[in-house]
Amino acid sequence: MRKLYSFSFLLFVSFIFAISYHALRLTFEYNEDKLQMVRYEEVYYRDGDKIVFVKVPKKVIWVKLGERYYIGEGTTLKLSPPIKDLEDIFYQYLSYHKISDDFDGEITISEKTFNIKAEKRNGFITKIARKFHSVLTEMQYIYLPDNKTFEDVLSEFKFVDKSDFPMKIYNILNLFLWFDAKISGNDLEIFAIDKEGLEVELTLSKEKGTYKIDNFYLTIKKASEETRKEIENEVRDNN
Repeated sequence: MRKLYSFSFLLFVSFIFAISYHALRLTFEYNEDKLQMVRYEEVYYRDGDKIVFVKVPKKVIWVKLGERYYIGEGTTLKLSPPIKDLEDIFYQYLSYHKISDDFDGEITISEKTFNIKAEKRNGFITKIARKFHSVLTEMQYIYLPDNKTFEDVLSEFKFVDKSDFPMKIYNILNLFLWFDAKISGNDLEIFAIDKEGLEVELTLSKEKGTYKIDNFYLTIKKASEETRKEIENEVRDNN
């Protein structure tokens, strides 16, 4: 179960996470103190929705609108599996465990498989860092004046609600704090962290598996009892 161990300069005052912002973000990923990756992006945020222009290492655009995610390299963006950055993971984790996000200063939360720390000043996140096994990922924010409204930026894109995957797969992936996927032969291996901070391993195949979802088969290789039940409920949902 979670262990909340550090509140430095923590004041429960009426600073609430900004309803909207425009920012540059720099993300650094280290493995055993060696820099492995740098990502540079520009973000427009409004009420939980966001438009993210990834500029380095590869130019790509992704958008979160409600519970739907879209991705592409141009002005036409296609439906995508959930894309959760460190900001989403942090706030989702606080919400799931009913920890207030109304703080100013620094908060660190430790779990069995990872820990996550965020710094907030005057109601704005300035840095988020996550340590998962030997990998440290750190995101830093530089806030900018609003040169365009969220609606203006959003109007530049066309959104296509067509996907190669059934919506049940999207719903299952949305159960997790975050996930990574890699191709293994003809299968897709999915490694995730659930909302309790525990590891999950799934296999998605077009050939064989435990649960049939349209033209795919899903196998749960590793999951807690609670997460397994949540996945099975999504599989059996007729909606």
